[in-house]
This record gives sequence, C-alpha cells and structure tokens, in this order.
Amino acid sequence: MKLRLCFSVLFITLLLLRAIAFGQNKALEKPLIEVKEEVKQSKKSVYEEFEEFIRIVKELQDKYVEEIKLNTILTNAYRGMLSGLDPYSQYFSSEELEDLKIETEGEFEGLGIEVIVKEGLLIVITPILDSPAFKAGILVGDRIIKIDGESTENMTIREAVKKLRGKLGTKITLTVVHESDTSPRDITIERAKIYVNSIRGARIVDDEYKIGYLAVSNFQENTIKDMDIAVQDLLKNGMKSMILDLRFNPGGLLNVAVDMADKFLEKGIIVSTRGRDETQNYVYRARKKDTYPNFPLIVLVNNGSASASEIVAGAFKDHKRGLLLGIKTFGKGSVQSLIPVGDGKAALKLTTARYYTPSGVCIHDKGIEPDIKVPLSFAETKALHENLSMAKVERKMDAVKEKDVAHKENAEKKKQQMVYEDIQLERAVDILKGVDVYAKGKHSH
Repeated sequence: MKLRLCFSVLFITLLLLRAIAFGQNKALEKPLIEVKEEVKQSKKSVYEEFEEFIRIVKELQDKYVEEIKLNTILTNAYRGMLSGLDPYSQYFSSEELEDLKIETEGEFEGLGIEVIVKEGLLIVITPILDSPAFKAGILVGDRIIKIDGESTENMTIREAVKKLRGKLGTKITLTVVHESDTSPRDITIERAKIYVNSIRGARIVDDEYKIGYLAVSNFQENTIKDMDIAVQDLLKNGMKSMILDLRFNPGGLLNVAVDMADKFLEKGIIVSTRGRDETQNYVYRARKKDTYPNFPLIVLVNNGSASASEIVAGAFKDHKRGLLLGIKTFGKGSVQSLIPVGDGKAALKLTTARYYTPSGVCIHDKGIEPDIKVPLSFAETKALHENLSMAKVERKMDAVKEKDVAHKENAEKKKQQMVYEDIQLERAVDILKGVDVYAKGKHSH
C-alpha cells in the first residue's frame, strides 16, 4: 500500500509537470475541446504505464528467487532507462559520482581510455596520450570484445568501466579488434596512475620558417592558462605560424573549448547549443580582448578528436581562421548535463542539447571534415601511436639553445635515429612554408 501511495504521488507530480509543459509549448491548432480530450487520453495512457511498472516491481519483489530491495530494483530501472537513450547518458550512484569527480581533476588510476557502448559493442573513443592503454597499442575505434576472457556483448557502460578499473599495478587483458582488421588480438595492460596534462608539446618545429607546434591533449580547468604560457614562449622565440595538434583529444569542458577558440578569433559565433528546453539554447561568441596575433594556423585532427576539440575545429573552419588537416573527427556533438537526484547523493548524466557550428551544422554523428585530407594507413596509424607513446615532449619549450658541441653532436645522433616521420605534421609544415614564401613574394612585388 505504501509503495502504491509513493508511486501515485510521483505519478500526479509528473502529470502536473507534463500538463504545464504542454500548455507552454503546444500551439492551439485544434478546437479546445478536442485538445482537452487528447490530454485526457494522454493522462490515461501515462497512468496505465505507471500501473504496469508498479505491477512489475511487485512481481520482482514477490517471486524472484532471492529477496530484492526496492532501491536495487529502482536503481537498475534508472540505469536501463538512460542506457536506452544514447551511449552518453548514464545514472551515477553516490560511489560512481565520487569517481567521476576524481577523474575530472586530471589524476586517477586505470588504463586511460574513453569508451562507449554503441549498438551493443564496447568501442574505444580514444586512448589518453601517454596512458598505459595508449602505450600498449589500443587504437581509436577499437572494439573491445572481451575483458579478461569475458565477452562484452551487450555489456552496459557501467559494467565495462567497473571491470576496466582496478588497483594500481594490477594487469588486465583486453581482446580487441582494430577498425581495419578482422582478427582479434589480446593486449595485456598494467593499470597505472593517469596524469592528464592539457599541453603535452610546445616547440619550434622549423627554425628557418619559425613554425610553432602546440599539442593540446584535453580541455580542463588549467588548459587556457597553460596554453597562454606556451604560446607566449613560442612568440618570444620568433614564431610566425602555428600548428595546433588536436589529434587524440577526446574533449572536456565546454567553457574551456569556447575560451580556446576565443583566443584565436576576434568576433563571431564560436558554437551554439540547442535542446528541447529553452534554457539549453545558447550562443557563445568571440571577443576581441586578449586575442592572439593573426598568424597562419593549421589544426591537426583525426577520428580521436571529439567533443570540445570539434567545437574548436568547427569554429576555425567556419571562420576560415585556419586550415584543418588530417581525417574526419569523431562526431560527438552532444551536451551532457549532470542533474543531481536523491538529495544530491546520486546524479543523472543526461544528454540535454547538441552542438552546432557557427554555420549551423550539427556536429553530432557527423564530425568535422578537414580542409586537407591526409589519411593514414593502419600501419601508419600504429606507427604514429608508437611514436607519440615513446616521445617525451616537454610541456614548456626550452628557450635556451645548446652551446656545448657535445650536446649538439648528441642531438644530431638522436635526429638520425628518429626514422619515424609524422606524415600529417610534415604536410602541415610544408603548407606553412609555402604560405610564408607566397607572403614574402607578394610583399616584395
């Protein structure tokens, strides 16, 4: 009886909310009597659905082989409701909410991969650079078909994340199928402390043409501050043009993506968000204050560039602020809002809006097409992974030039040993060299 009373109160509340929303958004295109009749039918339908839900809960409590707490049944129901919407909406219990807070601080233990469940498959969005998963050879788009021998078919995102996490130093074996491969392979990874640094590389890649290089790994609280320091260092060292590397950048905070684009744009729309609720509709614009000099710019992107990375790339492309080079981005253009429930002890991560580029194109499931396509073969992609996982790029550029002859000889030997060539980066360098030559020729004429 108590259970039925609780659901009745919930039902009445939902009906009131539904009626209010209906009155605000529905245009009276039909006679009022007909509309009222539709509302009555709608109420009856909703009531019947809740009655069925209550009956199912009662059957589970009365007849399941083991006794189940009501809270367990409801929690599982919440998870099911959200998992059926899209790969990004989730229910977080109090423990999971605490884990989420720790991860957003930029330091946590695990493998260092972002995964989603899509069409019943566990798929890697992108491995975090320098993480154990990245170094072990986990690639963007990999299908994880087994975790320690257990099939991941129809596994929920919560179940998968729980299995992927573990104590520091413990090992896990993932059976994966690469995007362009058919045969599965086992990859054993040791869990480690994950440090997520926003800026993983800032240096001059061509001394003659003064081409700067800046690699941004994600979008967190300190990203803009760190980027400002790196860009100012590059400018002090004579940078005339820049390559911004957003490859394997899974995104992060929306406001940080907007602030980054704002540093390169003086005016205009950066991104807009649109949802069913009017409070989710917002337009973010650039301001002239603190904008970087208008140097030539190329942005490197790939299928590991997602969410906030796509906001920046889309804004640059639409405003013609720079050229995008690489392959099409991932296509995660949805906004997830964290909505507290249960007195704030739990939360819903719910998709409430989608991102749109300045020209009004929805990013979600489409991605951003580069201006200059430079695709990589499977072997070249794997080589890029291996090169980036071995490279220890300093976060701040060392402005002090080597004066000692021995140091110069060692540097030369290291250069000779580096047989790997980053095709996309080299192509960007060549284009910027051409831009510089053209500008000089035009100026001399």
